[in-house]
Amino acid sequence: MEWISRLRRWIKRLFRGKTKHRRTPRIIKRWDGKHCAVLQVERNTPAERATYRIASERGDCDYLLLLDNLRELQTELVGQFGGTTFKLSYIPNPRILHLTHRFSVWRVYRNGTSNPVGIWDCDLQGFSSYELPAQRATLGVALRCLKIIHSSKTPDSSWQSQCDRMNWLGLLEEKIKGELGVNHNLKACDLMPRT
Repeated sequence: MEWISRLRRWIKRLFRGKTKHRRTPRIIKRWDGKHCAVLQVERNTPAERATYRIASERGDCDYLLLLDNLRELQTELVGQFGGTTFKLSYIPNPRILHLTHRFSVWRVYRNGTSNPVGIWDCDLQGFSSYELPAQRATLGVALRCLKIIHSSKTPDSSWQSQCDRMNWLGLLEEKIKGELGVNHNLKACDLMPRT
């Protein structure tokens, strides 16, 4: 899975300590809460539709929510000739034809390491051809973290602990049903190997 390797390199560059020649990712928009901030971050990949960093004030890690267009993600770069980029077009797989987006959540630590919390291919468009419902649903998931109340009385009530237990896919399903209707089926395919 080469896309995981490329994504991990991008995440490592995003959170690595500052170097002289490093370009900082551009923050498009910021939402502040009591215990975290949600940052919409620019990610220059062809399939990218939404990227949100949930920056915690209390936890030992941040969370990164990524939304990619599955068809563009599966398109392969063949090469360039005379300044024109050539790509091998998407060949539909009947088994996953109905899936439109890859939604992934990553835990990113202060030292630049990361590990995926969940990676799912799912249908975030239904019969629509618009990307906006998928982007709004992903934003809704990211903004949910602003509502988490931190309590230091018990370890299970900390902001970090609550984020670790969060049902990310369930939140996405709730948000996309709000966009596309309550009868929409996410048809999610879990790409994380479970041990």
